[in-house]
Amino acid sequence: MSEYFNGGDIEPVFTNNDDIAQLKQVEEQLLDSGQDLFRLAFDDAAIGMALVAPDGKWLKVNRALCEIVGYSQTDLLGTTFQEITHPDDLETDLGYVGKMLAGEIRTYQMEKRYFHSSGHIVWILLSVSLVRDKNQQPLYFISQIQDITPRKQAEARLKSLVIELERSNRDLEDFASVVSHDLISPLHKIQILSEYLKEDYSKVLDKQGIDYLNRIGQVRFRMQSLIEDLLSFSLVTTQGQLFTEVDLNKVILLVISDLQADGFTDISLDLDELPTISADSGQMYQLFQNLLSNSFKYRKPEVKLFIKIYQTQKSQNKPSNNQCEIVIEDNGIGFDEAYVKQIFEPCQRLHNSTEYEGTGLGLAICRRIVERHGGSISARSQLGEGASFIITLPF
Repeated sequence: MSEYFNGGDIEPVFTNNDDIAQLKQVEEQLLDSGQDLFRLAFDDAAIGMALVAPDGKWLKVNRALCEIVGYSQTDLLGTTFQEITHPDDLETDLGYVGKMLAGEIRTYQMEKRYFHSSGHIVWILLSVSLVRDKNQQPLYFISQIQDITPRKQAEARLKSLVIELERSNRDLEDFASVVSHDLISPLHKIQILSEYLKEDYSKVLDKQGIDYLNRIGQVRFRMQSLIEDLLSFSLVTTQGQLFTEVDLNKVILLVISDLQADGFTDISLDLDELPTISADSGQMYQLFQNLLSNSFKYRKPEVKLFIKIYQTQKSQNKPSNNQCEIVIEDNGIGFDEAYVKQIFEPCQRLHNSTEYEGTGLGLAICRRIVERHGGSISARSQLGEGASFIITLPF
């Protein structure tokens, strides 16, 4: 063999029969080597592998496929893929096969079911390509088969849980409807009857009698507040509205305006520019109403209430995190941080109802609202030094 130079490339030139024979020998060795590598890759693959005839007969199968379907190699080679395919999946599979044989598609992939040799269903992910001869006639299919049964079982369990959750939510909504009518309605009657007693029998009742009627009114009010808060707490996730673009600045200003109209005055508000987020506008109102109502409720006597609301610099500087961190600070009575986790639990109170009115559900509702929005809420405080609530919400 000699070489010649052609436009910068060195090309071999075979000058005798020995050189040609040597080339054929090398080609045969490479072919044998490639076949050995393919055989090893096929036999030892971690997923099922098969060569399948155009009519569906198994021509060659590996150990992984035999383990997936529970057949010995001999038994599987005596069948066709049609025989072990679930009938509900066979038409789709054969449709793809027909398109591939017609040259309309080169490959296809589908999820389907095989019957295991023991009779149970095996879910698999099937990927298929077609090998043709030099005349473009179909020779065989190369199939890759992955066992996805655990995934499909997990999906079925998840679907079952979703159905059960939806049923539970419907039951909860039905219960809420009953509660709102059957419990609150009698409370309204108690209020009306108490007012009648005051109006019609005020001259007959002594001071103690009048005091008893006032106490009845106070208990009725607390009971109604508790029922309404329980309903709010239970329905946060079941009766929430679709998310829309919500300007948090407008929400907070509306809350402050409504609280002032209810008699909560003498406040100094420092409101920084807050972001617009995707949220349930009604629940954002309830979130900030509960938090700001707490600031009013737990203010220091004879001290003007100061509330500062701002977005932290960290969340402003890193918008790529898609999170905003909002802080509400006040100069109220504060609380011992040893109870910081307790305050977000339902019906947990740090003060008795004679000191401060409330049901112990306000912050629990806040946490549930924030979590529904994919965020978190925490608090920090020192007794006598005010409190800070930190809300993290996605943009």
